[in-house]
Order: sequence, then C-alpha cells, then structure tokens
Amino acid sequence: MDPTELSRELRRDPEPKSDLLRSVARELVLPAFAFYMERLPKLEEAIPDFRSANPEPAAKSRETIEAIRLAEGIQRTLIELEAPRVAALPRFTATTNEEIDRFALKARAYFHVTLEDQQEAKDARSFYVLVRRKIEERGVFVLQDSFPREDGSGFCLAHRTHPVILVNSKQQTRARRLFTLVHEVAHALMGQTGISDPFVRKNEVERRCNRFAGSFLAPAVYIPSLIGAAVSRDPDLEDVRWASRRLKLSQEATVLRLEQLSVYKAGSYSKWLALIRSDNPDYSKEGGGGKQPPAQEKVKLAKFGFAFATAFRRLLDQGLISEINLYRTSGLKPKYQRSYFDYVNSLSANELRNLELDDG
Repeated sequence: MDPTELSRELRRDPEPKSDLLRSVARELVLPAFAFYMERLPKLEEAIPDFRSANPEPAAKSRETIEAIRLAEGIQRTLIELEAPRVAALPRFTATTNEEIDRFALKARAYFHVTLEDQQEAKDARSFYVLVRRKIEERGVFVLQDSFPREDGSGFCLAHRTHPVILVNSKQQTRARRLFTLVHEVAHALMGQTGISDPFVRKNEVERRCNRFAGSFLAPAVYIPSLIGAAVSRDPDLEDVRWASRRLKLSQEATVLRLEQLSVYKAGSYSKWLALIRSDNPDYSKEGGGGKQPPAQEKVKLAKFGFAFATAFRRLLDQGLISEINLYRTSGLKPKYQRSYFDYVNSLSANELRNLELDDG
C-alpha cells in the first residue's frame, strides 16, 4: 500500500484493524505527519516580500509579525463564520502599460471612484478615506496598523472570497497610504499574497501593481480636469507640491505618474529624488493625532475600517461570535465594539464625504 492510499485508509479508520497498518502508522506515517505539521511555516514567516527581485519570505520585526497575525486572524474568522463573500472582483491579468491603464480605469469604475470624488475631496486625507470606503463597500477588508517602515508599506492577504489588505500607518502620510492601498488592491485582484512598498520595484509583479495604482488614481483622461494645461514640463519641488495637492496624491506618486504620461519630461522623477535627498515629504515626522485625544470610535474605524464593522456587527447580532471571541480575534475590546459599530452605521452620506480619521 503506497503512502497516499495508507493516508486515506487512516482517515477512514484512525484505529486500523490490521496489525501491519497499525505498525506502519505508528512507526512511519504518523510521526512523519506530526513532523510535517510542526515544520509547516506560519503565515507571517511564509508571506512573500515583493520588494526583492525574487519575492521570498524575509525576516520581519515583532510589530510586523503581529500585524500579519492580526490580519490573518480576522480573515480566518470571516471565512470560518461564513461572513458575506466579496463580489466577483475584476481579475488583473493585464501586462503591457496600455492594457494596465485600460484595466485600471475599468477597476476604478467597478469601485465607483469618480472624477467628481477626486475633484471635490478637500485634500488627500479625505480622498484616502473615501477611496478606502468605496473599496471596502465591494467587500475588500482594509485594515491599518503600525509597524517599522523598513518592513514595507502594506500587505495583501489574497483570497477568493475574503481578501484582506493592511496599510502601514507608520509615518506614511495619507497621500502615500492612498497609493499603498491601491497598490495592494492590485495584488488582491491578481490573487497574490505578499508584503510590499510601492516605490521599491525590483520585479515584474511590482511594476504592474505600481502602474495599476498610478493609472487608477490618475487616469490619463482625468488629468486635464484635475490639473489643467498650464503645467511646467520641467518641474521643481514647488511644481510637484502643487500638482500633488490637485491630484490628492503623494508627491512621489505624482511626479512618477506625470512623467509616465509625458506631462513632465523624462528624468523628472530622478531629478525630484535628487532634490529631496533623504527627506521624503511623503513620510510624516510625527503621528496623526492632534492635541485632544480623538474619539475612540474614530480610532477604531481608522484601524479596522468599514467592512469590519459591518461584518462583525452582523455576526454578533446573529450570535455567531461572542464579544470575547471577537476580542481574541482582533484585539478590539468589548467596551468599544458596539459604539464603533453604531458609529459607522450612523454616518450620513455628507458625514462620510467629509470624514477625517486619526490613528490615535
């Protein structure tokens, strides 16, 4: 009997009657299976790092491992409790720049992110919240957590029915988080789990995801409406700052995308990098909190998002999860759960459009 057949037999009858089967199971198959289970890498160890030329798992800090465990625990709970599934997401198979640009525009329409949304958003901070909410309305869970920027800007846990994205809130401005978010959406649409930084592009997957993010957030057909025609072809730092405010994008994403579209001349991105040196304006020096502590329901919304509140409120109401088990899954304390869920449910359309969230 070969090992596969023996394994099937053992699953049918965990206490085999045959002396030979018992002997082989005791001395060979079961110890080997136990060894395999012990050696099976945990997700936080196995998740690929797309910042390398050949994406492979890499060493991570304790904070990064905890962030991955948080996202994986939430995803696993959603799957096990059969939370509502994501609708059929567009499949990202485009490879050429032209194909990616067309696909990104279709994906933007799928997520209902309009030109008016971008024009009317007060700033990058509010546009980030709006885009995040619209992505979550389609069933993609978007979390935020803080871990060392050296470990990446965000990651995606791809899944056919319950994809989860986590954006690193450590020092990234909201404009940079926006680009990171859409970059990770590209990974979700590809069905590829991994950790990344949109501006570290050493392989073809990251090149495609970055092109998607730029095309999604600054489609060529929207550029005249967003920034007009009077744009310097050879931008200085102030020109890039102005354009980034108009687009509601990070400065690095702005200069990179406008060079792609030949609005800026070739070499503008390299020039911008040389001008800023190591002082990247898309990283804040301090946290996002103000003088007064932000309301806890807003802090929870910033961390866990909109889809989390909708899904787990329903699971709680249906008795499929208890408050204590939700705490064990996510770290969200019972005393904050209902107030956060009720707050999200109470937001009006106007409040959602002008919503500002602090990390706490």
